[in-house]
Amino acid sequence: MRRLLAELPTDVRDFVLFAYLTGMRKGEIASLVWTNVEGDTIRLPGKNSKNGEARLIPFEGELKALIERRRAARQIELNGTVQLAEHLFHRQGANIAYFQRSWRTAAVKAGLGVWACETCETQGTEKKCPECEAGRTYRGPIFHDTRRSAVRNMVQAGVAPQVAMRISGHKTDSMFRRYSIIVEDDLRKALVQTEKYRNAAGEKVVRMQGRKNEG
Repeated sequence: MRRLLAELPTDVRDFVLFAYLTGMRKGEIASLVWTNVEGDTIRLPGKNSKNGEARLIPFEGELKALIERRRAARQIELNGTVQLAEHLFHRQGANIAYFQRSWRTAAVKAGLGVWACETCETQGTEKKCPECEAGRTYRGPIFHDTRRSAVRNMVQAGVAPQVAMRISGHKTDSMFRRYSIIVEDDLRKALVQTEKYRNAAGEKVVRMQGRKNEG
């Protein structure tokens, strides 16, 4: 994610980072306006939430610094007049709603995605296949992966599921568990942790048996 963020245009970078930190949906982030900000908290109205429930997002850590950057970027100049942008995330005052092209370009530059030709099955960084001159299809991470990453990070950090669900906006446990992706490193750590437990338990049994025999 950090590699991808570094390749994104400035006006999109904070939008994506906000999604990565909170797990909030794209449409919900795009709807955020400064009247939703109260002190050090964002209040997402239920009408702008996919599940229909209002949510609170407190500003802490990196998120706090992000909001300060957005506050500094709120003042814009249009037609020679200084104005304040209505939305937290904007391009010269216009609401950010579409940046798929920027996302894909950044992912490929960061080495996280490729352009694949479905005709000759070659891959590369060019959108047009140099072999058969056909247009290539993007393969790589998508914006929705930020939501999965946010959920997984909260779970790995030990955040209680019911609290994490209030932040990400998941309404059901089944959907939340679906987003809590288990990857190879998680499985490896689980096996190492289990082996340590078995070894410790075995040593304890041996010590207890030894004492019993000595008696």
